[in-house]
Amino acid sequence: MIDQSEFDDVMLTLGHPWGDVDILLSEWAVRGPYGGRPFVSVTAAKRVSTGERLALDEIPPEYLNTPTTRQMQREGELPSPWGPPPDELPRPALDSLPPDMREEFLRLRYGDDGPGR
Repeated sequence: MIDQSEFDDVMLTLGHPWGDVDILLSEWAVRGPYGGRPFVSVTAAKRVSTGERLALDEIPPEYLNTPTTRQMQREGELPSPWGPPPDELPRPALDSLPPDMREEFLRLRYGDDGPGR
């Protein structure tokens, strides 16, 4: 697990339907996502100093912003660095979307731990 003293050396990639964004873990830990949060989650991480890719399980889970970690925060199982997360939005009906668009939406929205995949 990454220690807080290492946050300045970790670059996160945040997945969002409008495009991925890179941000230092130290900045993400302070700012967090805007608004209701459900469409922004950590999809990759690497060390700034070496370029070494980091497994997401090395990032403290309270900063991942996945449906699972937000639920754990609502239940008091994880710290909530940005305040308590709102309830999850109902899952939209995606049957009318082409399969490639549906998969991309699900990947960005729910990440690898998505419900009902």
